[in-house]
Amino acid sequence: MKAFITRLAFFLSFILFFVAVLTIMYWKRDVYLDFGHYENYSWKYHFQPLGDLSTKKLLQSDSRYNSFIFGSSRTTGLYACYLQKKIPGTRCFHYGNWNETIGGISSKISLLDARGYALDNVVIYLDTDFTFAGDGACTYDHYLLTGVNRYHYYYNHYLDFFSRFNSDKMNILAGRPVQGEIFPNWHSDKITNDGNHTCSDTILLHYGASVMSPDFLRQIDSLQKTGFLYQRPAIQQFSKNQISMKEAAMLMDIKRLLQKHHSKYYIVITPLYDQLKFARDDQKLLEHIFGDGLYDFSGINRYTANPYNYPDRKHFLPWVSKDIIDSLIRPN
Repeated sequence: MKAFITRLAFFLSFILFFVAVLTIMYWKRDVYLDFGHYENYSWKYHFQPLGDLSTKKLLQSDSRYNSFIFGSSRTTGLYACYLQKKIPGTRCFHYGNWNETIGGISSKISLLDARGYALDNVVIYLDTDFTFAGDGACTYDHYLLTGVNRYHYYYNHYLDFFSRFNSDKMNILAGRPVQGEIFPNWHSDKITNDGNHTCSDTILLHYGASVMSPDFLRQIDSLQKTGFLYQRPAIQQFSKNQISMKEAAMLMDIKRLLQKHHSKYYIVITPLYDQLKFARDDQKLLEHIFGDGLYDFSGINRYTANPYNYPDRKHFLPWVSKDIIDSLIRPN
């Protein structure tokens, strides 16, 4: 019995030592950028929440932004640096997130209001597939947005990292190079937080180019042949009712803060490949709340009819976002 207890104690000690070593490596590597101050907070690893990184970047910035972009990953095609050029006096921050919910957008706007930021110009992307999914709550995001205890938030990151532990994550902890899907390594602009580019005159010069290379066209043709880019119904289809009373209250909170700041706002219903429109009741509610500030580009239209605008079926090309914003914001 004594020998068994000794072997068990040795085994448990080895496990605890191994866990302690991994924990120290995790803390030193700081993969979620939780424990230090950094020059830039860019999306490096696939599992990092963009909204969380964006909030950290905002809190560390000395820039007094007065204009913001909100919404899901589809907003990455809308450049804050372009809005700054288009609207004089604009200091714009790209405050997007992956699979953003209406609760996430509401929480971000509330945080900005509480921190004393002006909301002169606001662009919000609403998606028929993600924005009102579930109960629309803000969940996997910065603790100032979710209301989760700060240390519980750190613990959640720790669990998330190790719950799907693999060789790539071991390489990350060890400081060895990783490639592929886990390592997109986007370098966002330090000021505007635009994704995967640093703002410059060259970037703006080529922004919105819709000319497609022969290789790109062949790639999309192949995706159509395999059925990945499937045929959509010729008659307009609508989603089921999505907006709950809780989500309607979030929408009203957003509108209240926009009115408080006398914001010029553009609520854009995005043009998705599935060509679905919001259910008629949901659409009426959005029109009631946002009035002339709501712009619907969903459904069957010139953007969604062209499959070449959707290389991964989920996102549309940046030129679509530029074309949309150009149609909404005219030169003075």
